[in-house]
Amino acid sequence: MKLARALSICLLLVATAAFAGAYEDGVAAYDRGDYASSLASWLPLAEHGHRTAAFNVAVLYEKGLGTPQDFREAARWYVKAAEEGDLEAAYNLAAFYATGTGVDRNVELARKWYVGIIANPQSDAASSALKQRARERLAQLEPDAQEIVAYEGGRFVLEHGQDRRCVVALQGGISRDAPRKFDDVLDKMKRLGCEAAWLLLESPGGLLRDGIELGRQVHDRNFRTVTRYECASACALIFLAGSERVLVGSRARIGFHQAATVHPGSNDRHCSNMFDSDGVREMKRYTSTVIPDRAPEVMKLILSTPCDAIDWTSGRRAIDLGIATSIEADGIDVFGPKAAKR
Repeated sequence: MKLARALSICLLLVATAAFAGAYEDGVAAYDRGDYASSLASWLPLAEHGHRTAAFNVAVLYEKGLGTPQDFREAARWYVKAAEEGDLEAAYNLAAFYATGTGVDRNVELARKWYVGIIANPQSDAASSALKQRARERLAQLEPDAQEIVAYEGGRFVLEHGQDRRCVVALQGGISRDAPRKFDDVLDKMKRLGCEAAWLLLESPGGLLRDGIELGRQVHDRNFRTVTRYECASACALIFLAGSERVLVGSRARIGFHQAATVHPGSNDRHCSNMFDSDGVREMKRYTSTVIPDRAPEVMKLILSTPCDAIDWTSGRRAIDLGIATSIEADGIDVFGPKAAKR
């Protein structure tokens, strides 16, 4: 066994030395302008997973050095090198996707590779400079004006721009499907390199526990929340999760009421206003997490409002209760005439 292990180590060392020798032969040939010999030296190494050789082969194909210019082959070798962790290859591949050079143009994949470079933990001078170039290129990519993620009962609309500021609009009721589809929205935002994200709430409310689950996601990812119209029930709980909570315009208001329990097999509902009920305990834990300093006041408001009514808060009262952190366009109907109410 020891002999076999020793032989394996020896063979590995011989192979490593051979790879190193072939690579250096390619470098020497490149330096004297013999690009065909460089390609002949590097290509077998690239085929065996040598990422620097793969990057060099891609450059030769891209520039037509020692071989006819072939952007598709260049892209193929940039992919291999990038997948092995070569940041320069990832940067060139992103540029190919952004321009449609050697590959079908795909702005989303270009973003993915630029974002991957920026997120890479390497911090040496060359990597830092490359990350800065990737940030600049990412900012220059043309925005996809809008992306829609539908869920049962509503949809998320993602708007993003060149400055990486993103707004997600939640439109429709809060159903069991909403938190799961919000994960898809978060994945898209990550690929786009979104920063300073806002959640625009345009919802009448919905299921309590799913609203709380969605609110926790909003809180954990430091979203800021905003509404221009009525946001009540489960929507109001999501609004509370924002790191900033903004009411915009004269129609913006947040509505609260007690949790309701529906008996299985019937439409009978009863309001939960006792602290020992499951829904109330869950709301208490949630509000203590997202607005710890104001949770008792908000819970008092919730428990004092029957589940078949709504206590609307807006303007100065919303600020005083800690429900909103700021008001914008106060007194202005951002939707226009009342007849235009959606």
